Amino acid sequence: MIKQLLAQSRRTMLLAIVASALSAVAGVMIIGGVNHALEHGFESLTNTVIAYVVMVAILFISGVWSQSLLVGLGHRMVYQLRLQLVRRILNTSLERQEQLGGPALYNVLTRDVTMVANATKQLPISLYNGLLLLAGISYLAWLSPLLFLCTLVLVALGVWGDFKLVGRTKVMMADVRRYDERLFEQYEAVIEGRNELGLSQPRRQHLFDKRFEPAAKGAMDTAVKADLLWAINLNWTTVLVFGLIGLAFFLGMTQAAITQDVVVGYVLTTMFLRTPIAMILEAIPSVIRGTVALKAIDKLKLADAACTEKETVTVTEKGAEKPVVEAKFESLTLVNACYQYPSQGEETGFTLGPANLVLNRGELIFLVGGNGSGKSTLAKLLTGLYLPTDGLVKFNQESVTSDNVAHYRSCFSTIFPNFFLFDDVLDGSHKADSANHDNDYFKERVDYYLKRLAIDHKVSIEEGKLSTTSLSQGQRKRLALLLMYMEDRQVLLLDEWAADQDPVFRDVFYREILPELKVAGKTIIAISHDDRYFDAADKVYRLDRGCISAFDLKTDSLFHTPIEKTATA
Repeated sequence: MIKQLLAQSRRTMLLAIVASALSAVAGVMIIGGVNHALEHGFESLTNTVIAYVVMVAILFISGVWSQSLLVGLGHRMVYQLRLQLVRRILNTSLERQEQLGGPALYNVLTRDVTMVANATKQLPISLYNGLLLLAGISYLAWLSPLLFLCTLVLVALGVWGDFKLVGRTKVMMADVRRYDERLFEQYEAVIEGRNELGLSQPRRQHLFDKRFEPAAKGAMDTAVKADLLWAINLNWTTVLVFGLIGLAFFLGMTQAAITQDVVVGYVLTTMFLRTPIAMILEAIPSVIRGTVALKAIDKLKLADAACTEKETVTVTEKGAEKPVVEAKFESLTLVNACYQYPSQGEETGFTLGPANLVLNRGELIFLVGGNGSGKSTLAKLLTGLYLPTDGLVKFNQESVTSDNVAHYRSCFSTIFPNFFLFDDVLDGSHKADSANHDNDYFKERVDYYLKRLAIDHKVSIEEGKLSTTSLSQGQRKRLALLLMYMEDRQVLLLDEWAADQDPVFRDVFYREILPELKVAGKTIIAISHDDRYFDAADKVYRLDRGCISAFDLKTDSLFHTPIEKTATA
């Protein structure tokens, strides 16, 4: 963390160190002056008072200046960490995000960032007190080399005990973090599984007794042990400090070379240093947690903050992404394309393909198949969210690779079953600049689509944002379709969009909305089970166990064993 602070602003960091050192020297000079006055008395009361006030003022001003510089650096570091983390997650491939899972990512963005923030708040205090401690130790060495050698022995003993306890505490804090990850998983189960839990009392009890409570208790027990070890460490250090004071008195009584004024100065300085020692030790647990959090972030193996795929992100001088220029869509071809999910233990991951498929501009394509047949995987492969593990995906007869996938993705708008509904009507692209929020044409388009989708009585647009997204799932899908209209992309993928619509609007969707989009020049891929509307499609493809085949409306049925065919252009 100190390296990161230095990397952010070396000049500010050096200024803070100088200010801290100045404050530390002023503090030690005050102690030295008090010790001198006790031994020799006041030569001039006025001069002594003035010197004392000046030293106290320097101590205060330089201390505040130092910590204000360091606190600003610390908060900027947390700010940069948050920006980098979110950018790294945004740049990380969908496959990697799905492997990590939501709880791990939420834990990093909430708990781990908080731990690092708490650690950086302690760093300014620790640095200031560390320099103060260094100045005090230098003064002790000047007072009596013999006493200082004895002090080094005690310090070595204290550091040895501290390292032993800190190492064990660090292991326990890493265990606490793992328990916290398990707690996040159970929180997700409680919230996302509320329907299933509401219907099953045994499952509720099982989740609470066998999943949540053991994780919560494990986190509590481990944290208590870690805090207890740290309490032992703090008291061990206190014992050493008082041992040093006792040693100073003992040597002062038995060694002629150590005078009474040296003993007094040693005791005064040691008592003065108790506070910085205690504050440094109190900061160590937070710093350990911050270190554990940073290591946990690294273990996620997220993409670099600058870019992932070679063309996915182009970064400006300010660190923002340059917009990807949308490509003109003409055709999409799958040539023996496969996607293999990673194996989990001894279980082989699901395989899609080899798939052969041709989509041309302006076509309306239906994809059908049962649960687990590979429809969602194919949808992600078609849209470029997944790259094939074997075979080719061709865009306008050019193979899609990590070098041009961003260009390819820019053609697509999607509504997946687990879609997220953004409240901004415009997506920030060059087609939908935010300046258009007050444009009459923009308002007319939004009002038209709200009426067309029969939700104008539920939702309005306020300053370019949806007034609400708290609607039924069917109405939320209509809002998602509104955002798709406003994005105005060339290829639209709708995954089971009509599943949550009432029969009347379902008919409107298939008989009116989809044909209108086709007439407008859009290429549409609709995943559907509504076989009564298959006649609206130009082509229908069926998936079964990862294999794709042409679907003949005259001879095939969704309710019989799928036939084996090869898709033809």
